[in-house]
Amino acid sequence: MPRFRFMLQLLCQLVLSSCLIAIATAQAQTAGTASPPANSIDRQFGSGWDCARGYKRVANTCDLVAVPENAYLDASGTDWQCQRGYMKQGEDCEAIRVPEHAYLIEAQYGRGWDCDRGYRPDRSNGRSQEAECIKVDLPENAVLTDSAYGLGWECGRGYRETNGSCAISAIPANAYSTGNNRGKGWECVRGYEEADSLCVKMALPENAYLGRQGTNWLCERGYQKTADQCLAIQLPANAYLNDNGDDWLCGRGHEKQEQSCAYIILPENAHLNSSGSSWDCNNPYRRSGNRCIR
Repeated sequence: MPRFRFMLQLLCQLVLSSCLIAIATAQAQTAGTASPPANSIDRQFGSGWDCARGYKRVANTCDLVAVPENAYLDASGTDWQCQRGYMKQGEDCEAIRVPEHAYLIEAQYGRGWDCDRGYRPDRSNGRSQEAECIKVDLPENAVLTDSAYGLGWECGRGYRETNGSCAISAIPANAYSTGNNRGKGWECVRGYEEADSLCVKMALPENAYLGRQGTNWLCERGYQKTADQCLAIQLPANAYLNDNGDDWLCGRGHEKQEQSCAYIILPENAHLNSSGSSWDCNNPYRRSGNRCIR
């Protein structure tokens, strides 16, 4: 009798599970086959739907895109943009006021216009209040620039800006023009350095040569720069010059101690490290002072 009761309970549980699975499957199929909303179209790939052009999806519906006056649907068909000559302001398109001596530009924000060549925006009341184009006051020996910033001009080659005008650049002997219209406008040639607005020849100490840029000097290999001279490097025993040739290193098995290379005495159960300038303990030993202990 108990065995029969157990089998009956097991059978009821199986039937209940099958019913729950069938209900869930039916609900999923019903949801997947729900009718798409009005003004929608089936997707070209996969299942589901998208809103038709001119409508945008809001939850599970397709709402009409409200296109204001002087606007048009964008390429996606779900939003709008203002026509040329208008700027988006909230939900409307406002006409761009183009001042005299200016022209329209393609822009979705900002002022929507630029000044004609020879004019620049009037920033006397700040950038946020740019509303007019004023004529660029071009000094003698200056040329117009296309930049929307600055004065709208720069000095011609051979001149530099000084207090709102263009003064001729006086290039001293042994110098060349950099083409920069601001600052002094020149640099000394290789081997010369600036001193009191002149270019004077650099004084090279013995055993030195000019650096790559020609504005400084370096010591020959085997010499070390000290103040304004190149001193010969004195190699101690068991030492060699480094790659740059301006200092020395100790050979493997030796360590630097002031101006000499001392022989490294290995304690028991130790070996030279990879650099050869110190030692490490063999496994499983560890370093403790000048010994290797377990």
